[in-house]
Amino acid sequence: MGWAAKSSGITLVHRFTLVSLAGTVIFGLIFGGIAVRLVEGYALERQAFTTALYVSEFLARRLTPKDFYGDPSAKRVQYEFALRGVVGKAQILRVTVWSSVGRVLYSDDRKLVGIAFPPSAPLRAALLGQVRSVIVHVKRKVSEPPSDAAASSQTVTSPEASSAEAAASPRPAEGRQIEVFVPVRVPGAERPVVGVYDIVADLADLEPALARLKLSVWSAMVVGIGGLYLLLFAIVRTASKDLVDQEAELRKAFVGTVRSLVKAVDARDVATADHSDRVAAHAVEIGRTLGLGSRQVVDIWVAAFLHDLGKIGLGDDILAKPGPLTEKERRRMQRHPVVGYEILQPVPIRETIKLAVRHHHERWDGKGYPDGLAGDAIPVAARIIAVADTYEALVSDRPYRSARSPEEAVGEVTRCSGSQFDPRVVDAFLTVVGGWKAAADLAAGAASAQPARDRRTAQQ
Repeated sequence: MGWAAKSSGITLVHRFTLVSLAGTVIFGLIFGGIAVRLVEGYALERQAFTTALYVSEFLARRLTPKDFYGDPSAKRVQYEFALRGVVGKAQILRVTVWSSVGRVLYSDDRKLVGIAFPPSAPLRAALLGQVRSVIVHVKRKVSEPPSDAAASSQTVTSPEASSAEAAASPRPAEGRQIEVFVPVRVPGAERPVVGVYDIVADLADLEPALARLKLSVWSAMVVGIGGLYLLLFAIVRTASKDLVDQEAELRKAFVGTVRSLVKAVDARDVATADHSDRVAAHAVEIGRTLGLGSRQVVDIWVAAFLHDLGKIGLGDDILAKPGPLTEKERRRMQRHPVVGYEILQPVPIRETIKLAVRHHHERWDGKGYPDGLAGDAIPVAARIIAVADTYEALVSDRPYRSARSPEEAVGEVTRCSGSQFDPRVVDAFLTVVGGWKAAADLAAGAASAQPARDRRTAQQ
């Protein structure tokens, strides 16, 4: 069988490779995504801080606290003059000025001036003295050029941006913008915050730097996590080689133990010497013909070797008796599957092997022993061994009868299909027998042709 050389250590390496690779990829994507968001968030915060500082310092020299009170329409020219040095610089697109009560003091859209809007979350925070920023995504219809007429086609998508700012967007660049809400503080005043600068700046110049930063983070993640994965893989691969060698030795020892047990049983009866080897060979062929998996075939091979293990407890008066067994002797003989099963109980092998040993004398019609199982309740390995064991017993000499011919044995097995044996197993057995016959016919044809070739060669 070559089963002794087969190792699950290689399977362990393959399993580790697949599972750990999948885990590494998932972990890398999650961790990398978090790292990229953190790095990008920090860069955008720095941009917001820089923009806020620039505008605050510039306008502090041009606007006084009194400019945030009174009629905003009367102060429009003053606002425009002050903001002229800000808008268009440092990628700033526009600045809206809010009062301390959420009223628009200045906007590009004259219709909004003087109107009080429900403040958005970042505007409320700014009115409390905190700098806040949000990212605004803007789009234009592809068919429209970036002109003043296109301003109305813009879509500003920001869950936190105020409705007033969405309506007042003049002509932003396509892509992302940052909207910064900067409180206007007056130290010592009754109201520490007298207004808010709502600044919208384009991120077009920052986007390439952000893209390079993201690429650097992802590259570092790939190199770092990939290197760690390769290191772990090398460690597991090295350890698995030792596991493979140890498991191979254990398998060899197990197979040797199995063969020793079988030889001990077969040695009790010279007439049935090597019986278990032949049963195992037939059972494996039947199992493969049925399309069973490699593990099931291995279980069948081991169980077929051990199927008569329980006979080790029977005396020669039963095993070598030339005549029929008495009722008491028959009951003792019918105990050998159970004895074999009990012997194997403490052995660390799969339960399917033990059950196949216990049930290989069950019948398809439920009239077998020891448990009277029927049909599919009988383990498939036991059903296969039952056919292989019966055929091998029929073609072998026994103390109480002579061997039958292979044709007679096949006929007997076929006759018992559906009563003693699983019909599907019998069909597979007949396929195996057909292969034997074809091989025998081919060998016979080759043997008969050889003398004719020898005669022709001698005549030449």
